[in-house]
Parts: sequence; C-alpha cells; structure tokens
Amino acid sequence: MKVKNAVICAAGLGSRLGLNVPKCLVPIGGKKLIHYLLQLVKDIENVHIVVGYKEEEVINYVRSIRNNVVFVRNPNYNTTSNSHSLYLGTKDFTEPYLTIDGDMILEKTEFDGFINAINPTQDLIGVSKAKTDDAVFTKVNEKGELVEFSRERIDNFEWCGIAYFVNVKIQSEASYIYEQIIPHLPLQSHCIECWEIDTPNDLNLALNEIPFI
Repeated sequence: MKVKNAVICAAGLGSRLGLNVPKCLVPIGGKKLIHYLLQLVKDIENVHIVVGYKEEEVINYVRSIRNNVVFVRNPNYNTTSNSHSLYLGTKDFTEPYLTIDGDMILEKTEFDGFINAINPTQDLIGVSKAKTDDAVFTKVNEKGELVEFSRERIDNFEWCGIAYFVNVKIQSEASYIYEQIIPHLPLQSHCIECWEIDTPNDLNLALNEIPFI
C-alpha cells in the first residue's frame, strides 16, 4: 500500500511533561522525538506538520532533516485540542491520509506493519497495549474491529494516535479526535507496539523500554 499524504500534529504545549519544549523535540536516544517520525514517513511525498508552541524551533529542526515538509500553523494551540490541529493540517487534502501524533515513537517494523494493513478504501485505527497515564481505552472484537472508546478501562488496549482516514472527516469544533471517530464505528484496527510521551512517567517508560535507542 502506497500512502501519498501524511500529517504529524506537533502544535501542543506538552504542559504535563513539564520540560518547556514541544513534545516532538524531547530528546530520545540522542535525537529529537520527531526525528524518528520523519524517518518513518521519508517515502511519503506529501507531509504536513502542524506547529504551534515554539513553532520556529520545530520548523528549524525539521528543516535540518527534510526540506520539503509543508508546515501548517495552529496559532490557537494553547486553547484547542489535537482535533483542531488535525483539521488544519488536512482540510486541503482531497485523498486519504495517514495521521500520526507528534508525541509518539515506534519502530519501523511496527510502522510498516500498520502501512501494510491498510485497505485503501477503509479507515484503519491504530491501537496498542494500554500503558500510558491518560489513556483513551479501546475495545476490539474478534474480527479485529474497534467497536468502542472509553475513558474507563474496558479492555487491555488504547487508542495510540496513528490512523489512516478515508471516510472519517475531521471537523475543527470537536474536542477530541476519537470522539469524531465514534460515529463511524466499527472500524478495522491494527495493534502496534509504540510509546506515547505525555507525562514524565510515559517518558521514563519509553526510555526504559524502547529497544532501538
């Protein structure tokens, strides 16, 4: 499956992490977190990155790695959620796209597995084993379909911030991305091993567990 479009949402404050840097610029294994994401999407021709908090630092770092990225500004990053960033980053797309949160890290084999699982006519939602501090839990049926989201634990999996959207249309006014997915359920899911960096505990877990740094 060849993916033509991708968006990385990297506008947020990262206030829960408390490092005074955008989460995508957190150092992991001698590199910034977004370095690993850029390596994953290097073969995708059209990549948008949504920036906000300390946007110039993010832009300068990304340009040192890849100079054909389209940067999309979210000037209201401190009062809007990730869904608004995703809306801004994709509102001009006319074809399906891959979305990845700018605070997650995963191995290339896991990323390739997700890409290979894509059916070009269907949405695909990434889930992972629940381990983050502030998880949005998911329930997956025996067919591998995601059938429910919840803030309370309903299964051993969580929404992990990677998806391929064909029919799901993100609107700017909704609070969270998963809330905009709910009307489309059930949707096919794919389980990956990944780490999301929202809190100091998440960062420590990632530093202790990531096998490729």
